[in-house]
Amino acid sequence: MGVAYPPLVDFVWFDRFVVKEDDMKKRLSRREFLKIGALGGAALIVSRCAPAQTPTQPSPPTPTAAVSIPETAAPTPTVSDATYEEWINSIASTDPIEIRIAHWFDPNNPSEHNQELIDWATSEWKKRYPNGKINWELIGWGEIDQKTAGFVMANEPVDITYNWGGATENWCSGDFVLPLDGQMPKWWVDSRIPATLQPPSNGLCSDGRLVMAAMGMENQAVIVRSDLLEAAGIDPNSLASQEGFVAAMQALSQQPGFEKPYAFKMGADWSMMDSILFAWRGNGLTFGDFRPDSSEKDAWLQSAEFVKKLMELTPEAALNWTWAEVEQAYSTGQIAAMDHGNWFYSVGKTLDTEGKIVNEKITGLVPYPYGPSSPEKKPFITFSLTGFYLLKTSPEKNRRAALDLMAILSQTKAAWKHQDGTVPPTTGWTIEERLKEAYDPSIAWWWKRWEEMNQTSRIVPLSGFLARDEITGAAYPLLVSMYRNEITPDQLYTQMRDIALPLIEAAKKQ
Repeated sequence: MGVAYPPLVDFVWFDRFVVKEDDMKKRLSRREFLKIGALGGAALIVSRCAPAQTPTQPSPPTPTAAVSIPETAAPTPTVSDATYEEWINSIASTDPIEIRIAHWFDPNNPSEHNQELIDWATSEWKKRYPNGKINWELIGWGEIDQKTAGFVMANEPVDITYNWGGATENWCSGDFVLPLDGQMPKWWVDSRIPATLQPPSNGLCSDGRLVMAAMGMENQAVIVRSDLLEAAGIDPNSLASQEGFVAAMQALSQQPGFEKPYAFKMGADWSMMDSILFAWRGNGLTFGDFRPDSSEKDAWLQSAEFVKKLMELTPEAALNWTWAEVEQAYSTGQIAAMDHGNWFYSVGKTLDTEGKIVNEKITGLVPYPYGPSSPEKKPFITFSLTGFYLLKTSPEKNRRAALDLMAILSQTKAAWKHQDGTVPPTTGWTIEERLKEAYDPSIAWWWKRWEEMNQTSRIVPLSGFLARDEITGAAYPLLVSMYRNEITPDQLYTQMRDIALPLIEAAKKQ
C-alpha cells in the first residue's frame, strides 16, 4: 500500500507509520486511509483495554528547563509588494533548498483532501523554488505538540510546524517560534481579516508578536441531535446555562439507546483538556487560572462540578476515546452530543456515508452554556485560529523559502483544499465562490448555521494558558479519578492548585 507523491516529497509520517517513497505506487483510497487511522487507533485501544489502574496522586512535575538554542533572530528578508500572481510566478531562488514541515493529518478527513493540498501547495512553491524540495511529515493531532517540542529540544532542523492557537502562548514562552512581523508578502497581509493580526487573536504571543500564519478560523460549540431534543420536548434555548445544559442531557438520557448521551474525549490528556475547556470559559476562566489569592476558587469549582455532572452522562468507553472516536460515536448514533467545531462537517460526512445523522434535519448546533460566575450570563461560542509556525530550529538559509511556503499554505485556496469545514481567515471571497470549490456542495446549510450562531452568540477568543502542557499532563489522572468517583471536584481543585502554581511561576520566569 503506498501513495503516488511528486518526486520532491521524501517521506510521510502517518502517526507511527512511515511510508517511504520507494514503496509508493498509488494513492491511498479513502477506505485505506481510514484503515491506517483505525490501525493506529486500535493499537491505542488495545493498550488501554488492559485493566485500568487507579491513577495515583501526582506530585508537582519538575518544570522543564528552557532549551538552550543559539540566538538566531529571523532575518529581515525583502518583502514583495507584488500581487499573488506576480509573486508566485517570480523565481525567488534556484538553489537546492530543502524545507521540512510537520503538518497535521486527520485520519477521519478524506485522504484525497490531504493529498490534494500537499500536491497543490508543492506545485505552487516550486514555481518560486524550482530546484527545491519539501519534506512533508504528517503527524496525528495527539502527537504534534510533543513532536514539535522534541524537534526544538533536539535542535532538529525543522522549519515549519502546524497547530491551533492554544499552543501559541506555550510556544512563545518556551522560545520555540520566530516572529513573522514584517516578513510576509504584502498580498498576504492585505488578504487577512484584520482581527486575526491583532490581540486577542491567538496567532500572536502575549507581547503582540505575530507567530502564526493562520490557515483556518475555527468556531467551536456543541453539536447535538436536534431530533432527540425534539423527541424529549427540550427547547434548545434551555441549554444556554450550565444548569439547563445538564438538565437537557439528563432528559436525553431517557431516550432509548442514549443512557449516556454526552461524551468527553477522555482517551488522552490533550484531548481531555480540549473537551473540558468550555466549562471553565463559561465561568470566565481558563483551566489553568490559579491565582495566589485564591480568588478563582468559586468559579473554578463551579466549572469542575459542571464537568463532573456531564461525566456521569458520559459512557465508560470514552476513557478510550480521543477526537476521532468521539466523532465516530456521534456520526454513528452512539452519543447524542459533543463539543466540536465548524471543521466537523467533512469528517462527519465521511463517517456517516448515508447521511442518516449528519444532515440538516438531524444535526443541530447550540452555543456553549454560561456558568453561575459568568459576568455576561450569555451563552457563547469560541474562536480560534489554526495554522503554521516558523520554528527557531529553521536554518537561516531556509527561512525565506519556509515563509513563502507558509504564505501559500495559509491563503484562501489552501484552506478550501484542506477540507470543507475550514473557513479561511481572509477577505475577498464569497460563499458562492466557496461552494464552487467545495468537495461537497451540500455543506451550504452547515455554513449557514454557524453564521447564524456567529451573529447571535457571544464570541470568546479561545486561548491557552501558562504551563499548559505540564498542567494538562498533571490534570489527566485526576480528571479520570473524578470520572471514577475517586475524588470530588473540591479535591480536584485543591490538588491541581498545589501542582499548578509552581508551574505557572516557573513559566513566567522563562
